[in-house]
Amino acid sequence: MVSRLCILLCITAICLSLSAQTDEPELISTNIPTYPVLARQAHVEGVVKVTFSLPANAENPANVEASGHPLLKTAAGENVKTWHFRNRFASERKYETKLQYRLLDPHSPARGSVSFESFHQIEILAVAPEPQTIE
Repeated sequence: MVSRLCILLCITAICLSLSAQTDEPELISTNIPTYPVLARQAHVEGVVKVTFSLPANAENPANVEASGHPLLKTAAGENVKTWHFRNRFASERKYETKLQYRLLDPHSPARGSVSFESFHQIEILAVAPEPQTIE
């Protein structure tokens, strides 16, 4: 009986240890990402991949690098720099996030929005500008 209890406690301790190693920092605040005006006017859509590190016990991302369309990546990288985390890790960790920028039909009843699945996946929707007619 005692040996079964010891085994159960050991398994529980191992599981808790493993789950603590895979935990991620908690995003506690951020500026809401916006669709860059020039990208919206040029009807540019796409995904921007942003990588960053979170130094030990730090709240703010460091070494932020963005890749994607030039009209989107600067805004995405600058937004990630505004993030504040609750970070309990004693060593630096690296993360990646993807910001998907999509334009909605200007005649659609939907309006722009931002949805965070987690800090790893963010979708930014904006209404496309009306097409310009040349006379």
